[in-house]
Amino acid sequence: MAARLIFGLGVGLAAGYVLGTRAGRAKYTEIKARANDVWHDPHVQKAVSDAGDLVREAAPVVQEKIADVAKAAKEKVTGSSSDAAPAGSSSDK
Repeated sequence: MAARLIFGLGVGLAAGYVLGTRAGRAKYTEIKARANDVWHDPHVQKAVSDAGDLVREAAPVVQEKIADVAKAAKEKVTGSSSDAAPAGSSSDK
């Protein structure tokens, strides 16, 4: 996790430098080439793949938690559960 943070920080600093520099095209080309080399590094690509796998594994759990929170929020706002009969209907007929 720390490696990803450091990598992201490095990319952000490089991008900031590229956008803010007055060094010209040569420096931009050099930074772009280095960033390209880093991106295509097998270790970086493995980290990207691992991050994608982690997201795919966690997505169902996150989706379930979001659904639970949304249901709880709805119940708090409406004052009833989603299983209750709609207002105005009578189930005693």
